[in-house]
Amino acid sequence: MQKRKVQFQFCFPPSIYGIYDTGDGVIYIFGEHEGRIEDILSHELLHWTVQKVAGKKASLALDNVLEELLKT
Repeated sequence: MQKRKVQFQFCFPPSIYGIYDTGDGVIYIFGEHEGRIEDILSHELLHWTVQKVAGKKASLALDNVLEELLKT
């Protein structure tokens, strides 16, 4: 069984601002994101994991989950 790895690349100072998942296990984070970096890492890692298990379409659907379906 092949091991799947994810890498985070932090880019400071940012030439652009945002978070970009390449889909191949490298997630680029440009900028500081106002102290919410743990939430950002968790969110992007969840995308990566779902993509590896269920595919890109399922991963992209994570950003469109209806709020009433989310537990708080």
